[in-house]
Amino acid sequence: MIYTLFLEVIPPRRDFDFIIVHGSGLIGGDVPRLLADRLDKAIKIYGRNPTPPMVITSGGQGADESRSEASAMAEYLVDHGIPAERIVLEDQSSNTMENLRNSKAIIDSMSGRHLVALVTSNYHVFRCIRYAHDIGLACTGIGAHVAPYYWPSALIREFVAIHREKKHLALFVVGWALLMLPLVTGL
Repeated sequence: MIYTLFLEVIPPRRDFDFIIVHGSGLIGGDVPRLLADRLDKAIKIYGRNPTPPMVITSGGQGADESRSEASAMAEYLVDHGIPAERIVLEDQSSNTMENLRNSKAIIDSMSGRHLVALVTSNYHVFRCIRYAHDIGLACTGIGAHVAPYYWPSALIREFVAIHREKKHLALFVVGWALLMLPLVTGL
């Protein structure tokens, strides 16, 4: 949580070659506010770059979605002034790790420098950067604004996702058991 607060005040560098924007699901085929905040942050970063970076919209099509997140995101970006030829769709992923792996493959297939900005919601940056490190994707995590009402559920979701790894889960279970022991035993 403290890390996400720092993301709001630390200015990112201004010379990226790629901006990866993570999807977050569509509502009725449209970009919801959470995703629009990510896209708006990417638009700001794009505008601050001395040379226009490539923008990778990353997100597949869920079972309840009429189109891929990547295509809806690309449409939003074009509607907000990003040239279509600067947008690459990564529309095969269904989770954060796939977003990163597929986006990395796109970046690796292109020549030149590979300075990468990874834009997602501020609560999600920590996990994304951990996953990016695991697959060898060097990037700068940039957090987009999140409405205050969304924070409690988002932090719980991220906590569970981060601790889903066996070593973290075991520590969590032991810690939780030790905290609950006095309540259960009446001590």
